[in-house]
Amino acid sequence: MHHTVSGINLACKYKCVYNYNVHDVTELQSSDPNRWKRAAAAPDGSFVAPHARAETSFGREQQNDEPVSPRTLNARRLLTFAWPGQPLTATEFMEGTGLTRATVLSVCRDLAAAGWFEEVADARAAGNYAKGRPALRYVFRPDAAYVIACDADEDDFTVVVTDLHGVELVRIHRNIGATRTADTRRQLLLDLVDEALSLADVAPERVSAIVIAVPAPVDPDGESPADEDENYWNKVNPGFISLFDGRGWEVLVDNDANLAALCEAAEGAGVGVRSFATLLSAERFGAGIVVDGRLLRGKHGGVGEMRVLDMVVGVEAPHGLLRRVRWEIRQLAEAGELAGELAALPPAERGAEAVFSAAERGDATALRIVDALAGRLAPVVQLLSGLLDLDRIIVAGSIAASAEPVLRRTREIMGKGSLLGWADLVASTHGSDVVLRGAVSSAIALVRERALLSEAASAVSAG
Repeated sequence: MHHTVSGINLACKYKCVYNYNVHDVTELQSSDPNRWKRAAAAPDGSFVAPHARAETSFGREQQNDEPVSPRTLNARRLLTFAWPGQPLTATEFMEGTGLTRATVLSVCRDLAAAGWFEEVADARAAGNYAKGRPALRYVFRPDAAYVIACDADEDDFTVVVTDLHGVELVRIHRNIGATRTADTRRQLLLDLVDEALSLADVAPERVSAIVIAVPAPVDPDGESPADEDENYWNKVNPGFISLFDGRGWEVLVDNDANLAALCEAAEGAGVGVRSFATLLSAERFGAGIVVDGRLLRGKHGGVGEMRVLDMVVGVEAPHGLLRRVRWEIRQLAEAGELAGELAALPPAERGAEAVFSAAERGDATALRIVDALAGRLAPVVQLLSGLLDLDRIIVAGSIAASAEPVLRRTREIMGKGSLLGWADLVASTHGSDVVLRGAVSSAIALVRERALLSEAASAVSAG
């Protein structure tokens, strides 16, 4: 079964939130009192092991009138309460969930048998209990299953394997710049995922979900629409949604900027902000757009696709800041006007970080490049801000950490030229990991959403 609309739950390294439907980012900062009604009881009332497959409507508009057994509802309540990872006594479970002691003890035993919980040293052994009968404690097992996140960019593939707390076991990166055929890209990603699992010593059957980020719109079927001029979208997403058919994993393909926006909404510059755009700004501009707390997608998943910049005077193309830095340096060099710190550097070291660093020290050539970049970024910010009435625009990606000189100059150019005021312009703090963090979070969410749901044939853990 494929899921093609994402959700997010973050734990430990990836901040813990509950039942986040990607359509509504306001759920990042509040738990949903109706989330338990979304569970479907197993036909026999039993609990599903962490690796068993389950049908779920995750990520789509859901109805809350699906049948649910009280036992499954209670189990999901205990599982969510324990997910952050601290050992808990029956008393703590009771206080946190409102369930009776008998229910807590019975359901915890079943969750331990299914592989979700582990029985740990009692409170007396841990030094937290002094008198009376020792209190039994249970702890959630983050190794109950594993998830995979892939950032399948145009020229680079990055794959990470994590546990259910988002702790990385392994990360692999490959530059695939010369690879353009669909079959080759598919095979490379398949091989990279298998290599990552091997290095992590994780058997494929212990994986529950995989999320693949692509620099293209993604429709509800996980496919990217054809773009007649370049066919770029089909090249970067050559049917990844079917790549892992037969493995029993939940599979989600999503736009990279959307995943970045989910990351920022949960643990970045989008926290507490009702309307914002996360603008990936490296080779190409791409935006994940949240308006009134909802991540916008559109019929073909094309909301935030920035090819509209072809028609914006002074921009004329969706080329990102990194690409534009290289172009500006090349133009100056060809004109014999490259001077100062940048001229003294070897060509291979004349990148964006060097330019921005030199600009901070007042280098005239670097400041000239920064001014040109800001002159292109300002119309992009004004377009997004004015059209959507945004509160904030977050410049994200590998360039964000060093981009403040450009952002500062962009703010100066925009001034106060809007009746409604322009959106705040800030840099992401997540660097090049912003997409992967969103992908890991979404993969964990897939596991949480289907936890304890069952098909008739699902019975025991593969671990």
